[in-house]
Amino acid sequence: MLHQYPEQVQSEFAEWFAAPYDTEAKDGAMREQWEKLEPSLNGFKTRCSYKTVLEKIQKSEARVRRTAVMRSVLRVAAAVVMAFALITSVKLFVESERRVEWEEVYVANGQSREVTLNDGSVLRLAAGSRLIYPTEFDGDVRRVYLSGEAYADIAKDEHRRFIVSTEQVDVVVHGTKFNVRSYESNSEVELMLLEGAVDMQTKSLSQNRVISMRPGDFLKLDKRSGRVIYESVPKDMFSQTPLTQKLTFINSRLGDISMQLERLFNVRIIIDQAELAEERYYSAFVNNESLDRILSTLEQNGRMSYYWKSGTIHLCYNK
Repeated sequence: MLHQYPEQVQSEFAEWFAAPYDTEAKDGAMREQWEKLEPSLNGFKTRCSYKTVLEKIQKSEARVRRTAVMRSVLRVAAAVVMAFALITSVKLFVESERRVEWEEVYVANGQSREVTLNDGSVLRLAAGSRLIYPTEFDGDVRRVYLSGEAYADIAKDEHRRFIVSTEQVDVVVHGTKFNVRSYESNSEVELMLLEGAVDMQTKSLSQNRVISMRPGDFLKLDKRSGRVIYESVPKDMFSQTPLTQKLTFINSRLGDISMQLERLFNVRIIIDQAELAEERYYSAFVNNESLDRILSTLEQNGRMSYYWKSGTIHLCYNK
């Protein structure tokens, strides 16, 4: 059955399946296929592989459901999971002599964290971010998976590309500094290049694009429309953003801004009118301003007012 699917579909599914995300959909599909296969298994090594995969599925089902960073690929995977899952799993768990170990880091709201990879690359993670990375890079591609925001200082390696893979884009680099903001709940993906050169590759859109960037370029991808907006901004606006609590909003929706403030200050914010969430703002906060100072500034620059009620911040239109 495998030959009936296009190579691109097989490749996308293989990438999704090999990624270290124990999503409910993946686990359920794998469990169903393995249980159907078990009576026909032959050979000690294959049986051991079956048990290994089944144990991983059972463990993952007991965990809190993780963010589906590659949700868009699931739509492609659904068409081929019946035919391709067993072949891919055998390749990963039987043929491979060396298994790559993965680490997962989650940064709670109100916090930040710095992660140093084994190649010397450094990623500074903002509040509410999740990073999955190998303890040791193997092969000709260095790849990590991100949901959230990170300031990245990537070690140069002429022989191995570095890829930061998010739900909507891949950031392909060789050695550079950039800031990427790609939360699953946000309506837009933002990428600011500080040094070096990167390509931003969109994925799972009706027409995917590869966009080359130069230092000072700022790109914003609207998840809803697929539109890419270019801006040119001072590089110091994004330098080491997560750890120094610099906040930069460039033509950002108030809905996205409110979620960013929730993560950074560990508060709850409600926007009273749905239309207000679509209002856009340009603002930069570089001196570790307080939450009230930030909200007051936004209030002065737009049609928004805010008030506290029972420990929750409410945003509403000016009266």
